[in-house]
Amino acid sequence: LVSPMLEFVPNIRSGSFADIGPRRFMEDEHIRIDDLSLHVGSLFRCPKPSAFYGVFDGHGGPEAAAYVRRNVMRFFFEDVDFPRASELDEIFLEGVAREAFRRADSALAEDDSISTSSGTTALTALILG
Repeated sequence: LVSPMLEFVPNIRSGSFADIGPRRFMEDEHIRIDDLSLHVGSLFRCPKPSAFYGVFDGHGGPEAAAYVRRNVMRFFFEDVDFPRASELDEIFLEGVAREAFRRADSALAEDDSISTSSGTTALTALILG
């Protein structure tokens, strides 16, 4: 008998937990994407496995953290240079992250629906291969 060739395809699984603590309102947001290729496959080819995670620590209200959470994929992956990248090296990815956060900062400042007293810090992780 000839045994079929098995190919190991790694995958990423994650979980999350949020705790409001002693505050009256939750101001924090997060995003968990365990299979990035399902979300941005049409924009660029992701090596497998690929994932994207973000934690947005809101302050002065939930608006800024919620806004960044809703738009973070656009800020990161609609960069005009991202789909054309033939090699995803560290310097390139650092530039993409800097530009994504700059765009997020500008978009927050321009959006009149978000209180100027609301802000957020952000921590993101991009896993490629």
